[in-house]
Amino acid sequence: MTATLTSQTQFYESFLMARPSFQPQEFGIDTEKDAFIDQMADEFNEAFRSWSVDELLLHPREAQHFCDNVRRKHGYYDLPDDIILRSVLHRRKNPNA
Repeated sequence: MTATLTSQTQFYESFLMARPSFQPQEFGIDTEKDAFIDQMADEFNEAFRSWSVDELLLHPREAQHFCDNVRRKHGYYDLPDDIILRSVLHRRKNPNA
C-alpha cells in the first residue's frame, strides 16, 4: 500500500508541478516566457480593473470567458486556461519577475 501511495503522490507532484515550467512555444506561441506572462497580466488588468485574479478564480464562468477572449484575440488556440491563469497568478506573486 505504501509503494502505491508513494508512486501516486510522485505522479501527482510531477503532473501538477510540471505546468509552471511551461514554455510558450509548447503552445505555438512565438514569444519569450517573460513577455508572454506580461501580456497575460496586461490582458487581465484591461479586462478586470476592479477585480483581483483571486476574485476571478471565484467566478469560474468569468474566468473561462476571459481565457476564451484571450485565445481569440491573440490566436492562441492551443493555449490551456490554466496556463493563462497561472501566468496572471505568477505576475501577481512576483511583480518584478
